[in-house]
Amino acid sequence: MEDHYQIGIKFRKRHHGNDGLTISTSNNGNNGINNYSYAPNMVQYLISRTGWDPTQGPEGTIPCSSDNICIIRMGSTNLSVDSVMLMFSGINALIQALLLTTIGSLADYGNNSQNILFVVTIVSCAAQIAFLAFNESASSYWGVPMLIMLILQVSYGASLVFYWAIFPQLAINDPKVRAAKRSTVISEEDYTVIESFSRNHISTISTAWSNIGFFVISIFNIIVGNALALRYSTSWDNVPTYSNSIYSAMCGAYWLLCAIPWFIVQKKRPGPPLPRNANYFTYGWKTLGTALKEYRRLPQTFVFLLAYFLLFDAVQSMNAVTQVLTYTITDYDGLMQTYLSLVQAVCSIIGCFLFLHVQKRFHLSTKTMLQISTGFSALMPIWCCVGIGSSTIGFRTEAEIWVYNAWFGIFTAPFYAYSQTLMSELIPIGRENMFFSLFGIVSKIAQFIGPAIISAVTEATRNTRTGFVLCAITAVLPLVVIAFINMEKAEVRLKVYEEQERRKSQQAMLGGGNGFLDRDTDDDMLNSEGENEVLYIPPITGEVGTNSSIAPSSNNTNNYQKSVDGYNNLGYGF
Repeated sequence: MEDHYQIGIKFRKRHHGNDGLTISTSNNGNNGINNYSYAPNMVQYLISRTGWDPTQGPEGTIPCSSDNICIIRMGSTNLSVDSVMLMFSGINALIQALLLTTIGSLADYGNNSQNILFVVTIVSCAAQIAFLAFNESASSYWGVPMLIMLILQVSYGASLVFYWAIFPQLAINDPKVRAAKRSTVISEEDYTVIESFSRNHISTISTAWSNIGFFVISIFNIIVGNALALRYSTSWDNVPTYSNSIYSAMCGAYWLLCAIPWFIVQKKRPGPPLPRNANYFTYGWKTLGTALKEYRRLPQTFVFLLAYFLLFDAVQSMNAVTQVLTYTITDYDGLMQTYLSLVQAVCSIIGCFLFLHVQKRFHLSTKTMLQISTGFSALMPIWCCVGIGSSTIGFRTEAEIWVYNAWFGIFTAPFYAYSQTLMSELIPIGRENMFFSLFGIVSKIAQFIGPAIISAVTEATRNTRTGFVLCAITAVLPLVVIAFINMEKAEVRLKVYEEQERRKSQQAMLGGGNGFLDRDTDDDMLNSEGENEVLYIPPITGEVGTNSSIAPSSNNTNNYQKSVDGYNNLGYGF
């Protein structure tokens, strides 16, 4: 197999004429860095220039400093800048949830996925580059750059969902997986584990390459930042704040550069046409309703969605609070943000490959790896809670900011890869976009609720650090919820679902009716044998065959010994 590398993107030549692409998250040009660094840094700086320090004098008399809370006037209300930024983060997530509900499931039909992905990529790139128009004087109309940032982040979030849905397709079309599928010596349970390893491999390698691209754009921005320091005859940490707008434009151009090869070489896999009498603007909402109704047929999938809601709420709320505090502690220094991003990128690369090595070395399941990532990630908000009562530790110093970014990279970056992989293992074939759309909507709702609550708490207490308490709680709870997910039962339920959908389609083609297939629940197809569920499938009218059964294969990868050359010595290693 021949690998070709481009900056921030990895192409893999597929066998059997099926050219695929291992996306190292080329969807964001490998630089989600701008969503969490330069654009919000610049916007928060512009807002704070119109505020005042309430601890130093009457309203509007003393400009804000990095040591105390900053207040601005919005209409007839005084609000802290921190709570405004947290509120914006929540509103941004809510808009993304509404948008993804409308367009997310359309990706299953025709060329909608590719077309929507192309549009949101261009829009987000343009919004990032547009920040060149905003310098320090834009503080008098800070609502405009905030609106541009909203467009940037909403379109960026939409692109992620459509790329997530590609991972299962890449795994199924991997040459090793296809060879295992065709093999007469590979059992069904062996094939399940081989495909699981492939999904983990693609997702983790993609996340790692995403952070390599993260690293590359950080280096570019450091070069630009030091060039600006020479231009203004100053040190790197005293570069004008307008540098944030320049870095934003760099990120937009870099994403565009990385996206072009993807849109040129991606394999065209159009879905079926939109169902008759379906409306493009309402179909997504109807599909969401359909997906939510599947909780009885796919209970383990929805248990994970609950856990993911808590997990994503913890991670995004933690990001929101630490970002707001970091901007003020570092005095809105764009180049400092770049160095911090560089540390996080390097540690994320190390973390992804470290977790992948540990998983392969000890044959651990996706679920176990996600729990390990979640457990270590939960330690950080717990530590930050110390800062509520202490003025010296608990995310109070620049040293702790460096440690946080390194810790996040090593232990939290793998969370993104393993949560996507586990979700893909809990989705029936043919419903990837529908459920990944639901997956994305759950994340956006979590991203809305967390910052919204923290914003309200911050406004009430005038202490942003109180938000760490919510982050700590929502980081610990998923460990309990994930423990209740039974992957063996989930596997049987997925086979039940896929078989039912296949038979419904076949029955429709035969033009007959079958009351069994019209039921909303598959409980009568499942019989309990000990702790496992076994599926008994009667033949439908017009189908030749006898009753068959599906029992769960062992989803515990500890049962399978992987040799150096390949899985079970058959050459299917990852």
